[in-house]
Amino acid sequence: MSFRFLRWYGLRLLTACGVAGLLAACQHDLSAPSAPQDPTTFSSIQANILTPRCVNAGCHPGGNAPMSLAAGAAYNNLVNVNSATYGKPRVSPGNPNNSVLYLKLIGDNSIGGSAGRMPPGQPALSVSAIQAVRDWIAKGAPND
Repeated sequence: MSFRFLRWYGLRLLTACGVAGLLAACQHDLSAPSAPQDPTTFSSIQANILTPRCVNAGCHPGGNAPMSLAAGAAYNNLVNVNSATYGKPRVSPGNPNNSVLYLKLIGDNSIGGSAGRMPPGQPALSVSAIQAVRDWIAKGAPND
């Protein structure tokens, strides 16, 4: 082998390794980043508020509870359904201030005040959780 051949072969090999290294360095995770879940959707409210704080706490699991707030039943038990106790809709789409659910979360005086605040016997929901419920009702309480 001549020195000229080794030099030609060596340069080609070096170039190929350089290109391969650049390609490897440019690889990115091409999977789409997951978008943060909108806290004002019903599915988010179900997963983050109703199930852990109302269903799993044992107050509204279904069966003998005043109403089930379990996934698959909650929406139909809340939206456009009048509360026999308070004479107001449990959720009045577009009107959180006339919705028993929201009024119970804030402990409104028209439906029992702080003594009637939900969830009973537990710390109040966070301000952001209550705001999410309010915003969901205000935007028409869609089943999203």
